[in-house]
This record gives sequence, structure tokens and C-alpha cells, in this order.
Amino acid sequence: MKAISNIILVLVLTITSACIYLIQIYLFKRPDDTVYYFFQDLAFVPFEAIVVTLVLNNLLNVMEKRRKMKKIHVIISAFFAEMGLTVISELIKFNQNNREFRQRFVLTDFNKSTMKSLKKTANEFEYKIKATPPSLETLSLILNEKKPFMISMLENSNLSEHDSFTDMLWAIFHVADELQSRGSIKDFSESVLDHLANDILRAYKAIIIEWVNYIKYLNDEYPFLYDAAIKKNPFIEVIMF
Repeated sequence: MKAISNIILVLVLTITSACIYLIQIYLFKRPDDTVYYFFQDLAFVPFEAIVVTLVLNNLLNVMEKRRKMKKIHVIISAFFAEMGLTVISELIKFNQNNREFRQRFVLTDFNKSTMKSLKKTANEFEYKIKATPPSLETLSLILNEKKPFMISMLENSNLSEHDSFTDMLWAIFHVADELQSRGSIKDFSESVLDHLANDILRAYKAIIIEWVNYIKYLNDEYPFLYDAAIKKNPFIEVIMF
């Protein structure tokens, strides 16, 4: 249907243009000038196409990308406000060497090198994750409470533009699903606890990196929100072992 509408539109515009040229020739009796200016205008068509396709189109794409990224960061902000910081604070408790991590994971004024350094620390640090039934009970309660919220975020089409954040959500969701599907937590065997420790490590590293991205975005775009967010830094007060 749309193709037919486009064909009709092209025909109408072409006929209209031809009629205007015929009227011009009829009124002014100068067909040579009409043909000359027709080709003069036609010569600019390729240049206009360059301007439209390469310049304006790229500009519109950049503006559209920025608009989508703003929407995505609104969703990310909602995540950290609703559950992200709580989950981080809970996952911190599973790391047995928080003192060393805190010494290496130091937040300063954000720039590209600082951000790269923090992500490198989060990725390469040798965490010592230990899962115990009591700590898993608390984590399970929190994740089960927030499960509907996570599902609603995963269903949000805007997040298809942000693979790393979606992967982080899936990692956390997987931990919640494992805790819920394996029966009574107090009866977990050592092998199950070790398996969950690996799942928690994956989710922990992912959420730290997304938190760094989130803080960097606030620092660049919304300094007043950055000041408020940095005061809630979950890595300032950690449980020391």
C-alpha cells in the first residue's frame, strides 16, 4: 500500500513539474532558456543529494542516537535508583577481599583514562567470592522482590541499543532464577554454592562496570545529579574482612 502511494506521489509531482514547464514555455515563448535553466538546475541535483545523504542524514542520525541514548540513560538511572545500588551493596558482601579492591577502585575526577582504569580494575581484579546460605537468603529476598522490575526493563525495546547493560540485567536475573529454582537455600551443597559464587562474580563485575558508565554519564551531562550520586557511592563503606 505504501509503495503504491509513493508511485502515485512521484507521478503527481512529475506531471505537475512538466505542466509548470509547459506553461512557462507557452507564456514566455523562450523554450531555449527553459531547457538551459532546466539543465542548470539538474546539474545541482547530485550536489544536493550529497548534502542531503551525507551531511543532513548523518546529522539526523547523530541527533536520533543522542535522543535514544538519553532515553536509555533515563532507564539506567531508574535501575540504579530502584535496585542497582541495593544489589551492589549486597553483592559486595560476597567478596572476601574488599579492602584491597577498595584501595584499587578509587574514584577521582572522571575522564577517559580514569574510566578506563576503573573498568580495568573491575575486570581484572581477583575477587574472592564466597557464597554462604545466610548471605544468599538475603540476596534472594531482594532479587525476588525486584524481579518484576527487572522483567519490565528487559522488555523495554530501548535497551536493545545497549548490549552491555542488557547483559548485566540478564546476569543478575540468572542469579535470581538460580536461587529460586534450586529449592531450599539452607540445603545447598558445596558444589551448588561454588556454582552460585561464579554466577554472582559475573553479575558483580558487570554491575560495577555499568555503575562506572552511569556515574561517568552523570558527570558529563548532569553535574548536579553526579554530586548526589557520588555521595551514595556503595564502595566507600564496605564490609571489611
